[in-house]
Amino acid sequence: MNLATPQSLRFVLRYAGQPAGEQRLTLEPMGRGSRLVLEAQVELPSPRSKHRWESDLDPRGFPRRYVERVEGNGGGVMEVDFSREDGLVVVSQGKDDFAIPYVCDLHDPLSLVVAVSRLELEVGGVAQFGLVGGRAYAERLPDQTLTLAWGETPVRVYRLRPGLSLLYFDLEGYPVRLTQKVGDHVFEAELLAVEAVQPKPKEKEGSPGRNRNRRRRRRRFE
Repeated sequence: MNLATPQSLRFVLRYAGQPAGEQRLTLEPMGRGSRLVLEAQVELPSPRSKHRWESDLDPRGFPRRYVERVEGNGGGVMEVDFSREDGLVVVSQGKDDFAIPYVCDLHDPLSLVVAVSRLELEVGGVAQFGLVGGRAYAERLPDQTLTLAWGETPVRVYRLRPGLSLLYFDLEGYPVRLTQKVGDHVFEAELLAVEAVQPKPKEKEGSPGRNRNRRRRRRRFE
């Protein structure tokens, strides 16, 4: 998956084999790194909801900032700032925030998918990833062939724990299917198309938004 090319991945969502909405993953190159934005309109038997996940990655693919927003079904905003400079990971949710030492490489949910897509494990091999508050383990399963919108596609398969998710990547590293057990049924996202998008102007390092976040963090923890 080429993070240096602006593009959009469009997915269909299914729950228990029935349509459950759609989502779009946008890849945006930045001056030093890239940005991933995942937007989903989820239509389950429970109340409908809109989700937006945003991750700013450094050149190695590790997150610098992660934001998660949910509209409907409770709603809320969570923001995570990964500061190697300060040696802190700051998590903010509503009026509450807390910090933990940044002592090892960590991933957010979006950067984790990119990291798994880059693995070169043999079947049965397992890789460990650090997360805020825990770890994730990706196990390489035997390759499969999926029938997708454009035809039969050879894929690499990984089982992700905890959560028992399955991630399917084509030979170029694009996520073509993601499944997760939810209750008694399976929630699934399947890639429909990859579309080119118009590049946005590059953001400069130290943009006003990032400076505000850094000033707020320093007031609280220095």
